[in-house]
Amino acid sequence: MKYAIISDIHGDILALDKALNEIEKENVDKIICLGDTVGIGPYPNECVKRIMSLSDKLIAVRGNHEDRCIFGCPEFIHDDKKRLTEEELKREAWGRAQLDEESMSFISSLPQSTIIEDDGCKIAIMHYPADENNLYKKFKFCFTREECKEFFKEYDADICFYGHTHTPFVIRPENKWVINPGTLGLTGYKDYGTYGILTINNGKIDYLEHDLRFDYNEVIRSMREINYPDVESMIRIFFGNK
Repeated sequence: MKYAIISDIHGDILALDKALNEIEKENVDKIICLGDTVGIGPYPNECVKRIMSLSDKLIAVRGNHEDRCIFGCPEFIHDDKKRLTEEELKREAWGRAQLDEESMSFISSLPQSTIIEDDGCKIAIMHYPADENNLYKKFKFCFTREECKEFFKEYDADICFYGHTHTPFVIRPENKWVINPGTLGLTGYKDYGTYGILTINNGKIDYLEHDLRFDYNEVIRSMREINYPDVESMIRIFFGNK
């Protein structure tokens, strides 16, 4: 089977639509979404609706931003070292308010992680590796081979897909692949996002990273056109002084 792997859309409907248009050309069997469809960007409800429209083609888990919509914001993030600012709390509340009842019901139904099987190959799908208490482990952009054994030991799988760090990453420690497709939306100073294509054929695993070029000025215009909280600060953080 052939899979498209996307993650960290962050309310960026422009990037999501462009990615889905490109993915359609790949003739994939399934689209795997690793969470954070919402959060930060200007169109969270539209992004959820688009993901929902994938229907039986979709395999999805929720991310930390979905958790904030469902359960509320934690006092601290990133290994309890960073407190959310008032501006961040306002943005989270704004994003939550954009979601209608159908979208909230959908994201609330998503698991934190899941495992599927294809041609004898087990694929673990998560937003970020969690411990036995379902709490995210220490935040790291990339993992060494030894760290992979510790961070993903809870997952009995041949391939582990995760997102969250916005950093594309592929490593194969021993017999387990660990793959991050990178971020699709609000990619910062780069003018491209990333996604992946996984093919499993007769037990053979093939993975390719794809870049998605776009004009992020479209996102900036969208954020300025709507009543987005603290918009100029967000633009500076994610795009520089544009």
